[in-house]
Amino acid sequence: MTMRISPLMRAIIGAALLCANSAQAQLAQNLTIGSPKAMALGNAVTADFTGIDSVHYNPAALSKLKGRQTTVKFITGVMDIRADFDAPADYGSNFLGLNDDSVANTSSSASAAMMYLPGVGGATELPVLFAPLAGLSVNPPGSKFTFATNMYTPQALGFARDDDDPGRYQGKELVIQRLTYFSPSLAYQVNDELSLGLSVGFSHQAMALNQDFRAPGILTGFIGVAQDALCIVDDNPLELFLNICGGELGPFTDIANIDIDMQQTLSPTWNLGFLWEPSDWFALGAVYQSEAKMRLKGRYVVDYSEDWQGFWQGLDSSFIGAVFNTLTPDGLFDKEQGNVSLNMTYPAHFASGIKLKPHDRWQINLDIKWTDYAAWDKFELEFDRQLDVLTIASLFSPENATSTSIILDRGYESVWSWAVGVEYQVNDRLSLRMGYEPRPSAIPGNKADVLAPLGDAQLYGLGAGYQWDKDTVIDIGFNYLVSKQDIPARSSCNINCSDIDSMVYNPYADLNVKTSVKAYVLALTYRTTF
Repeated sequence: MTMRISPLMRAIIGAALLCANSAQAQLAQNLTIGSPKAMALGNAVTADFTGIDSVHYNPAALSKLKGRQTTVKFITGVMDIRADFDAPADYGSNFLGLNDDSVANTSSSASAAMMYLPGVGGATELPVLFAPLAGLSVNPPGSKFTFATNMYTPQALGFARDDDDPGRYQGKELVIQRLTYFSPSLAYQVNDELSLGLSVGFSHQAMALNQDFRAPGILTGFIGVAQDALCIVDDNPLELFLNICGGELGPFTDIANIDIDMQQTLSPTWNLGFLWEPSDWFALGAVYQSEAKMRLKGRYVVDYSEDWQGFWQGLDSSFIGAVFNTLTPDGLFDKEQGNVSLNMTYPAHFASGIKLKPHDRWQINLDIKWTDYAAWDKFELEFDRQLDVLTIASLFSPENATSTSIILDRGYESVWSWAVGVEYQVNDRLSLRMGYEPRPSAIPGNKADVLAPLGDAQLYGLGAGYQWDKDTVIDIGFNYLVSKQDIPARSSCNINCSDIDSMVYNPYADLNVKTSVKAYVLALTYRTTF
């Protein structure tokens, strides 16, 4: 069967790219590593020791792991993602008066936790988000070298919405996940004051998206009005010239369901750090985490609605439809599928921090950080065949498309941030911790959406550490993150623009959108010798 790719493919591309880059920006960074101490201290730990999780935060601190040690960790979390879609007073004016939108003045909420299971593929719904992880380290007696490896999730975001949830047009199901399954690491203690460290992370990167599709705008508004006027007349003689009555195609019509599953099983990165402790009351640390150039590969499936198929079949049966048949879908296929790949960069990250002990019982950590989200300026998707729609796009926009690929501008911004943490040593066994990390968004206001509803965020941390015996330490940490954003109508062309060229992809055109995200993450580690 010959496959024809309709203009709806542009929506698939847009949705995939939104997922691929927006979903991580600041929300998931360091939130799902599973280090209780880092969580409790607001991730201000670059100049501190976080056990086996120093593989990620600063591998130089691994020098503090003496002998042979193993760590088992448990992490669980809940995300509450909500959105409100409010219609302004003039709603419908850009749709030629049509305003019977079932989404207008409703609310959305994510209802389930999702994960990507390597080897299984696709988004998998879980009763509760829960992951056991582990790591180990070896410091030979008398050696200045410490060897370690750790398993952790630098990125884990997944949610699901009900089939009738109004947010389903920007994510009915979404998972974006990075699992570092092997991280050989080496720390070298130069002297009593200075340590250096290097870790190499081998990760599995995955992305899965399922969502419904609609296209409110001026063109579909015109079609909807024309259908209301013409399709109530039986045996309309104009149908021989122009037949638009085969199926509904107004601004609020469900057109299709899109399902994307992409992954890369091996994505390496490296972390390089140093830790300098010239005195008992002061320490300075820094770490650079490299970027990762990736090429995610997978499949897409588009399941069209009967209205979509009927409209194009009816149009093709008329004179006008026959003339433009080579440029328009024919509606003969209820499903389209194929292979797709995405070039994507996991952004580089730098952090530097200090640790101060103004008193024997008090410790203060302060970090500054930078993440290179400007690497997400443009993204390119490539297909395994020449597509009609891309051939057309390459004629009108050769800088953004070829017959087998398309490039979309993202325009994201690199960001600086800071974090602070405080620890109080109650006694020789028990430590209490708290921290705060404001997270400025890397997503400009004109790129905001509901798929990744990430405005500026605030992260709060609490936790404790307990020395069970001379060889065993138990740590517990809790994070609460809250993020809100306001997207006035027509302010972001990733969600609610309504210009004639904004049909892909603005499913909430002309609606005022407000979003909120609340995340609750709890982690527990058990570290002992073996």
